[in-house]
Amino acid sequence: MKVTLLFKSDSKIKMMIEDVDVGFVNALRRILVSEIPAYAVDHIVVYENTSQLYDEILAHRLGLIPLSTPLNVTKEVTLSIEKEGPCIVYSGDMVSDDELINPIIPDIPITKLGDNQKIKINCIATAGIAKTHAKYQTCLVFYKYFPVIEINKKCDLCGVCVEACPRNVIEIKNDSIETANIEECTLCRSCEEQCDLKAINVSYDPRKFIFTIENYGNMSIKDLIEVSTSIIEEKCDNFITALAGVAEHGQRR
Repeated sequence: MKVTLLFKSDSKIKMMIEDVDVGFVNALRRILVSEIPAYAVDHIVVYENTSQLYDEILAHRLGLIPLSTPLNVTKEVTLSIEKEGPCIVYSGDMVSDDELINPIIPDIPITKLGDNQKIKINCIATAGIAKTHAKYQTCLVFYKYFPVIEINKKCDLCGVCVEACPRNVIEIKNDSIETANIEECTLCRSCEEQCDLKAINVSYDPRKFIFTIENYGNMSIKDLIEVSTSIIEEKCDNFITALAGVAEHGQRR
């Protein structure tokens, strides 16, 4: 397997993965999306709520506020809110008993308090995975096959394919049709369909993928990749152990 970095920022990474099949990249995508442990508010204890929102609505809103998540996610964490109106209660008003676990975005509005309205709530955050509830999801992941664009000698440089391409992947340069930023190609085949001479063919490499991860801020991209690969390794080890047990049991029979 070969991995080439195409783009990287604090919240997004795009890479090219080669010499693997679609089963591997899809397994990696599913683990990143649904099996990375993260913190989220799981239940609340309401001591006082005279706001215009029911306790159940507050609980729902609080559960969807993304929380920072360190690598070791084993204990419950309490985030408390105590506010009196008139004011707007924001996610940044949640005070955590663990300095490593806090709302990622401080200006998410929770509710608006009028004169003499109060809320006093303890939010109990637990670690979970998105396979059980979407509030634990840590990132958005998607991939696509690496595009392959071939142009044959029938091309007369009419430029129709250039105009048809919605991502400006094809251009006329040095009296020939060339591709630029081919990873931006969406495989829509508009260029191929518009060419009456059938001079252009769009396909993909079945062993080469453009893989993109966008995190929600709960965990860094580096941590997401490390945790996901360790989960894959653990799953593979468990599968090999299970196969060995089945084979041994069959031999004994």
